[in-house]
Amino acid sequence: MRRIGLVLLAIGLAGFLFASARKSHYETVAASATAASPAAETVLRWEAARWLLVGVGVIGVVFTVLPGKQA
Repeated sequence: MRRIGLVLLAIGLAGFLFASARKSHYETVAASATAASPAAETVLRWEAARWLLVGVGVIGVVFTVLPGKQA
């Protein structure tokens, strides 16, 4: 389980950083557009992706720190 936890932690961290970069890119575009623009919707999608990836990272931490008993 530790190996899976480390993989999930790496995916969560890398994905969070990537989604944060993409979100900040689209925030500058959405700032000059209207609230109902496709750029504003894209910002919301990247924000949702960031939270999902944080969840993946937390699951990775749990699997790494609390791996369970070896049979």
